Amino acid sequence: MLDNTPKQLEAGNYDSQASPTFKGERKSVVGASIPQLLMISMTRMAIRMAWTAQWSALGPYLETMIPKYAVQLAQIICPVTGILVVPTVGAFSDHSTSKWGRRRPFLLNGAIASAICWTAMGYTRQIGDALGDYGTGKKGKPTDRTWTIVFTILFYVWMDITANVMQTLLNLLISDFAGERQTLGAALGQGWSALGAEMVSSYIYAFGAAHLTLRWFLFMLSVVMVTTVAVACFFSQEKPHEKPEQQRSDTSWVVVNKAFESIYNSFKTLPGELFKYCIIVFCVMYGYTAYNGNKGQFFGIEVYGGSAKGANICARDCSAAQDAYNRRFALLEGTRTSFSVFWASSTRGLCRGYLRPRSFLCRC
Repeated sequence: MLDNTPKQLEAGNYDSQASPTFKGERKSVVGASIPQLLMISMTRMAIRMAWTAQWSALGPYLETMIPKYAVQLAQIICPVTGILVVPTVGAFSDHSTSKWGRRRPFLLNGAIASAICWTAMGYTRQIGDALGDYGTGKKGKPTDRTWTIVFTILFYVWMDITANVMQTLLNLLISDFAGERQTLGAALGQGWSALGAEMVSSYIYAFGAAHLTLRWFLFMLSVVMVTTVAVACFFSQEKPHEKPEQQRSDTSWVVVNKAFESIYNSFKTLPGELFKYCIIVFCVMYGYTAYNGNKGQFFGIEVYGGSAKGANICARDCSAAQDAYNRRFALLEGTRTSFSVFWASSTRGLCRGYLRPRSFLCRC
């Protein structure tokens, strides 16, 4: 039998494969305490709620007014705006010299913009009616919701931009304060993120399809966003940033251009192993997004035989098909909530009775 072990890995010689290390004296970077990191990362809950709301509330709301394919096209807005917004806002934040810090002004402004957007989005139907829209979407009755559609998509784009801004700046803020505990900071943020998804699921499980109570649902998002950002800003006392001498003459365009150039150069010089990893991440995210973006249509229309047209405004006069379209959310989101509760309960039971106290499962 042939031994295919590379020569450099024989006898435990892994030095040539190790990550580069710093030689010489290195000053330890002390980050924030765990409670402080917990408070700073709390906004991840609100950001996850915003993204979840797009799939569970705004997508179905659009689906009641426009064709299915158009809803999918509208959902492309999120990644497109992310590609443009994330490097831009990151570059501006890195070079900000505000006395309030590099991240907090962007976070606070983003929270206010999000709250305004969601408040206005809750009144898209009333805005449309004021501009001449009419009809309830019932079969056989004339309906024209053009202005409602236009303003819903407008606020949808607005929401995507602010959510991408908030997500980018919060990740940078967590990284700034985590110091050498970057993994811990990311894990705390992920915990808040999971809680945000469960809050949306619990709302839908308790009150039904979110697009039927859109105004109250978006009000909840606004309150959570503003509150968590206020907490994060309070616990992250940033120091003003001073630009290096060579960057002080850079214009805004130069800053943004350098950000996109660095991304391009990174892809050009990306090692083969990391390129494979990027492909895997892309496929995982594609599947995740495709599932969440289409599960509502699949269950509501294909499985239950429902009809989305006018389902958001039919109230007590909904047809059987419209009612089936609305009811599928309690099944989808409620099942996820129930599974999460079951998993948490089972995990606690296993930790108490069968698993060792230091098992990785018990530390979740």
